[in-house]
Amino acid sequence: MFARLCRRFGRVDVDREESRVKQTKPKEACRQTSSPENVLNKVQANEEEERLNRELELTTKERNELTECLLYVTGGSMNKSPYFRPNPFYENLKIKEKEVMSLLHNLDTKNIEHREKFQELKKEINFYRNLHSRLLIDQACMKKKLVTLEQESKEVQRYLFELNPKDEDEQEKTSNLQTQQNVVSETAGDMA
Repeated sequence: MFARLCRRFGRVDVDREESRVKQTKPKEACRQTSSPENVLNKVQANEEEERLNRELELTTKERNELTECLLYVTGGSMNKSPYFRPNPFYENLKIKEKEVMSLLHNLDTKNIEHREKFQELKKEINFYRNLHSRLLIDQACMKKKLVTLEQESKEVQRYLFELNPKDEDEQEKTSNLQTQQNVVSETAGDMA
């Protein structure tokens, strides 16, 4: 296991170099009893082993934390994993999500309905604006026609008066017609 960890953390080259150095030493050096170098190498090896064990523990702890985060984010879809711990807040979150999504859907449909109603109201407003403007134009035309008819009526009355100046009955009829026309023109003016 130590060899596997050494390979994982890139210590393979160091060990190989040390073994090559040991192989190149003469056999006599190997026969020596514990020298300070060997003791130092053992101490360094123990320290390295402890360091690697600490790194392994930290890596394992970090992996477990990341697995928990992954489980939380994915919503427990990794429930077959041996590291699976069910999240008690996940079900509540799913219920809230469904409520919010249904509310959002309802708002979208209402928004579409209101847009359609708004478009219909805009068309209706445009129709009534056009109708109002047409009525104003027709009213103006009627006023012009009324003015021209009044002028023609006055001209006809003058002509008739000139033809029959002595006929008093005709003069009364003419004055009656003038008063009637004035009443009609006043009522037309009130309508505007």
